[in-house]
Amino acid sequence: MARVAVLCGAFCCCVLAACGPSGGDDVSGVNANLNCSAMISAANSLVVSGKVDNDPELAKRALVTSMTYLNAYSIPKGLKEADAFTEVKAHRASLLETLSPDEVMSQAKRCMERSPQ
Repeated sequence: MARVAVLCGAFCCCVLAACGPSGGDDVSGVNANLNCSAMISAANSLVVSGKVDNDPELAKRALVTSMTYLNAYSIPKGLKEADAFTEVKAHRASLLETLSPDEVMSQAKRCMERSPQ
């Protein structure tokens, strides 16, 4: 039950923090906010699968930071939640296919450093 409360609180914070932490500029044809959300999600996926060691900072901030970036991408575009998640999952899959685990972790950490805490 406490986990549900934390997730609900995190979601509400993300909705309220819908400003673009990275300005939303395109990075290689992909919106920077979408890219950071997918990058953090990809890093979390690598940790969960055991392909990289657990990163305490990632574990602590991944959900809120990823959702902040995703909201900054999707809200101005008027995307529905399901459509936003479909886009982030597709981009995450692309990142996992094209980047090494070290590159994913490095870029995810940069995204987390740029995001408000």
